[in-house]
Amino acid sequence: MKTLESVNIARLSNLEFGQHVKSVYKNISLLGDGTSFITDPIFINYLSKMNDSSTAYDEAMMRVFKSDETAKIVAADRVRDLAVTSMTRYLSVFELSEIEEERLAHTSLNTLLQKYKGIQTWNFEEESNGIESLVNDLNGTKYQPNASLINMNGYISRLMAANVAFKSIFDGRTQETSGKEVFDVKKLRADMKTDYSDLVNYVFTMAKAANTAEFIQSLSVINTVRKYYSDLLAKRKPGTKTTPEIPIPPMG
Repeated sequence: MKTLESVNIARLSNLEFGQHVKSVYKNISLLGDGTSFITDPIFINYLSKMNDSSTAYDEAMMRVFKSDETAKIVAADRVRDLAVTSMTRYLSVFELSEIEEERLAHTSLNTLLQKYKGIQTWNFEEESNGIESLVNDLNGTKYQPNASLINMNGYISRLMAANVAFKSIFDGRTQETSGKEVFDVKKLRADMKTDYSDLVNYVFTMAKAANTAEFIQSLSVINTVRKYYSDLLAKRKPGTKTTPEIPIPPMG
């Protein structure tokens, strides 16, 4: 039975995700000693799109590395993105609670959070305004009792603080720093994730349906890359203010 290795792409840093995608593309391209091993036109198109988005992403990342100010903005944005994800995951625990009041609180708060689904991929100003609106709702009379009931206020405070810290850095950037330049990395990551997911899902489906060498071997490549990153993510300890997370090295 053919399977697809599980990996939490969201936990990969911008650099790590770029490495991940390039490893998939490179190793699929090397199948058949670099000859025309891949013949399916849809597969070829997916590979081409993923390579194009990866190239554009690398160029945006290089601009980030050349600007300390831009790098600080990207790092601060990642902190608030993780705060959103942490709060959402914490809330999900109560969906199956044995206590009815907690289940009801989950239903109410989850309905609110659905309005902000995917907020981590919004552009910087939209996300800043969205988080402010979300926090105001969570602290309002309608939702605050439910948040307090399940002890979620700490997550709300962390999200609010992360958003304030981001805005302080972003609003204080010099005129020479382009907001679009920073936004490119975030948008391009979302675009590249779409192209990557399209390719992976297509290969997985065709490996089961067509059962031909180009798809079976390509799925094997994808699973090898995904397992490499999944295993190292599982071993990685969360970073702190004094000890940052150890980045995952590119595959050899």
